[in-house]
Amino acid sequence: MTKSNDFGKKLKSIRTSRHLSQEELAFQCNMQASHIGQIERGQKNPTLDTLQKIANGLDIPLTELLNFSTEPSLESTNATIIRINAYLASLTPRQQEHVLAIVKTFKLYG
Repeated sequence: MTKSNDFGKKLKSIRTSRHLSQEELAFQCNMQASHIGQIERGQKNPTLDTLQKIANGLDIPLTELLNFSTEPSLESTNATIIRINAYLASLTPRQQEHVLAIVKTFKLYG
């Protein structure tokens, strides 16, 4: 497996987690949908400019797009999670634990 394939899989994963088609992402990036498809299949290596367009289209930092860490990142999910994360960061550790308990309760009954 090449880095191009790894990047393509990551791009597709982020795109589909946001419920975007290749066409929708391409429109947001001012690119051709076929180019997005070629990148996702590892057939094309994107330039730095293209990477920045994709990051902008996905509304994520370029560093997040290029992060291949195996640990999940809150920043890569969606705008709501990013806002929640920012709010939680302003709380004390004890307050964060209370919020976590509430979230777990919602999951049990949701």
